[in-house]
Amino acid sequence: MSLRVQHRHRLAGRLGVAGGAFGVAAGAVQATVGTRIPEWTGAKAEPISLGLLTIGLSVIAGMAAARQRTPDLSVRARAVCALGLIGPGLLCLSTVGRLWYLPAILLLAAGTMSIDGWRDTATAIAQDWFRILLSALGACEVLMAAGAAPVLMAVGAASGIALIAAAWLPSAPLGVRVGLAVLGTVPFAALAWTAIVPIVVAVVALLVAVPVVRNDRTASVGHGSDSGRPR
Repeated sequence: MSLRVQHRHRLAGRLGVAGGAFGVAAGAVQATVGTRIPEWTGAKAEPISLGLLTIGLSVIAGMAAARQRTPDLSVRARAVCALGLIGPGLLCLSTVGRLWYLPAILLLAAGTMSIDGWRDTATAIAQDWFRILLSALGACEVLMAAGAAPVLMAVGAASGIALIAAAWLPSAPLGVRVGLAVLGTVPFAALAWTAIVPIVVAVVALLVAVPVVRNDRTASVGHGSDSGRPR
């Protein structure tokens, strides 16, 4: 890896960490005094829950940025880090209003700079399309629960995180991944059964989780069978 690429990765990490830190501050402002400065926070009806959601997404972005310091990350890992930066950078534009302008610029720049080769990254994304789709559905659950009642908000946030974990924990036991997929769909859909969108998201997420879990199991079986062969 050239020194120029290493410098770009370090810069991406610094920008992402700064964006995550400013994002945490913006979420804290929204959760505490958001109603007092509606022109800056978007005049949201649920400032506390949206502020907490912003803080959580900012922490995820900061963790993705910190990973940029690892010099030997694969193309797939850097693509995941880019999604971890760009996703919160775009999503939180709808949670804290103008307070998110600076974090959005920093996180989007960091996410773009974390990509080494766009063609290789596109190939990696295509290979992991079902994982990315499952993660997007988990993010949708988190956003749907942001302005809900406290219990529904907590269940929705936990369900979304469970779906994302089910997508990106291929080394976990099969029962754990299946359990995460169920936890990421059934409880939230059961509590929000009066609305059609959570049910549709739950059904689609379960359908998407099937090939993800199946492919992980096939890969693990293949590695297990290879390990017993003489070399």
